[in-house]
Amino acid sequence: MPEKKDFMSALAEQVEARKRGENISINTVDDFTPAEKTQETPVIQEPVQKPQPQPKPVFNDAPAANKPSQQKTEPAPANKPEAKPEPAKKPEPVKDTRPASFKEETFTRIEKPKRTLSPVGIGILGVTAALIAFLIWWFFIAAHITMPNFVGKSINEVSSWARQNKMETTAIAMSDSVYSLEYAKDVVVAQSVEAGKKIKPDTPITITVSKGPDPEEEIAFPDIRNMTQSEINDWVKENQLSKTKITTQYSTNVPSGEVISYEVKNGSETDFKRGTTLNIVCSKGPAPAGQVTVENFKGKTYAEVENWARSKKVNLVKLEEFSKNVDAGMIISQDVSAGSAMNEGATLTVIVSKGKGVNIPNLVGYSAEQLEAWRANKDNNVTVVTKSVYNEALGGTVISQSLTPGSVVESGSVLELTISKYLPILETNSRQWLGRDYLELKYWVDEINAQGGALQAGEYIGDRVCSDEYPTPGSIINYTCEYGTMDSNGSYEYSSGCERPLNLYSRIGYQVSTGGCKVEPTPAAKKNVVLTNNELSSLQTIMNFCDSNGIKYDTPEGVTDGEWSNNSPVEVTVNGVAKYYDTSWTEVLKEGDKVKIRYISESEAPKKQIPFSNSDISDLSSAMAFFDKNGISYTLNDGVENPDWAAKGSVEVDINGVLYYSGESFTTVLDGTETVKITYDKNK
Repeated sequence: MPEKKDFMSALAEQVEARKRGENISINTVDDFTPAEKTQETPVIQEPVQKPQPQPKPVFNDAPAANKPSQQKTEPAPANKPEAKPEPAKKPEPVKDTRPASFKEETFTRIEKPKRTLSPVGIGILGVTAALIAFLIWWFFIAAHITMPNFVGKSINEVSSWARQNKMETTAIAMSDSVYSLEYAKDVVVAQSVEAGKKIKPDTPITITVSKGPDPEEEIAFPDIRNMTQSEINDWVKENQLSKTKITTQYSTNVPSGEVISYEVKNGSETDFKRGTTLNIVCSKGPAPAGQVTVENFKGKTYAEVENWARSKKVNLVKLEEFSKNVDAGMIISQDVSAGSAMNEGATLTVIVSKGKGVNIPNLVGYSAEQLEAWRANKDNNVTVVTKSVYNEALGGTVISQSLTPGSVVESGSVLELTISKYLPILETNSRQWLGRDYLELKYWVDEINAQGGALQAGEYIGDRVCSDEYPTPGSIINYTCEYGTMDSNGSYEYSSGCERPLNLYSRIGYQVSTGGCKVEPTPAAKKNVVLTNNELSSLQTIMNFCDSNGIKYDTPEGVTDGEWSNNSPVEVTVNGVAKYYDTSWTEVLKEGDKVKIRYISESEAPKKQIPFSNSDISDLSSAMAFFDKNGISYTLNDGVENPDWAAKGSVEVDINGVLYYSGESFTTVLDGTETVKITYDKNK
């Protein structure tokens, strides 16, 4: 058994060692020698209970300093003086029952030494702290989700993976889609986080998705006609043409796998793009079924041929052309002759009549006479609609047309022609507008401009002034015309008058009266007199009208008394403007106004304008009623009786050698002097 050390010496050594930075531990007080006994007079003390032995501590982080602890009484070391106990009150005298040897024992209070951790304890504590830190890092800080490689996969797989791993909805962002030949539409082409990297649920990730091939990318168009169906399929697959459709049909003329026809719909071969629609028809070779016998379709309707082709399983191709001899909608010819045999699935091509076509020449520059001669030709059966405008071309000249010159159109097509009215005429005498209200002039300008003119009218030549010559306020006292040019000083150049005809871009300047300069008594109001074209039916009629309404007139020269009551019409000039009987008009005059009357002989009277079309001769009764109504005499072919007039037979009208038929569309104009022959056939 090893020799025990002195406890206080060991404790002092431990203190000095710690000052030097060394660590010396003391295990228990049992390893040290007890203090020597001393012969002192015993002091009676309170009985002290023997302390129970305590277990040896494993960790003692902070032992309390100088805290007394009850230990088993041990003799004090020899070199340590014995501690004197505090004096205690003497107890009441009691019988001493203690053994005789009790007085020989000495009890001493021992201070428990300060404890420190052993290296093993420190190690265990460090491991525990590291474990706790690791668990905090693992569960709250570390990234555990492995980023997959989504390139080449559907965007739906990204969504499914995000839901399974509880990724935050704001973490995954979609970048703008890009066109790609390598990846199909909605397939991932790139990702911002590389595959295999550990991420957390809130790690930002950007996904780039393919829009598929670019439909606007130009593709070189091959020689489709000389390619096989297999080569076309390879071309379509290689260029990923999404709108190219290949269909097949039987053909006896084109070998199997070769092209029958193709059509580029929303583009062209020179500007062909991936998104261009291309329909290709390839041959399946001859049909495996039997043969059919072709009928004669000439003179039949196209509907009959369609029904036959459908029932015989024959492909039908329709071509159209104009024909003078075959009615519209009827078959002109067929590419397989009647009586020949053809396979089911083969193609029959028929040519269908569009009826009589009309060749449209270049009518621009035609005079009125040339245009009338062209329209009189029954082969030129079009509906002509004319519009007259002011233009520098001679009056009656065609200046534009709606149908393209050189084109062929169907009978009855509408042809719009613009006819020149030549230049407008402002005055027929040099003082025509003097004394007239300036608003009349502006209204005249508006009418001219509505028919293609480009005139202006305004008070350009002076302010309004009083005028004794033209005392009515608003009257024109002076006017002149400018032609839109300027002199060297920047002023407009005015002519000495408004010559006729008037330039289309002229400006008409006028000066207006504010009233008379002298104060005159107000004249008695004159009554208004309304003159219309109805009063011009004869010379006697207009003279009676003027006499009864106080209108002055000059008696026409060279007219005998016998002609006054003749029904020939007259011309009357009101305020310098000529008026005629054959157009509807109304003129308001004042009592005392003057007009000029001119008698129009029968040879001078303008011809009537009677519209005439095929609807006027739909049957014999309509034709006779039309000519009777318009005072046109006619002859009727023999053998036509009264009951036949209302029958729906064929009507042919010969007007001055030109034939018109009830079954053809036409429009023309008559003047009532024509020679008319009507031929009626109730059996047609």
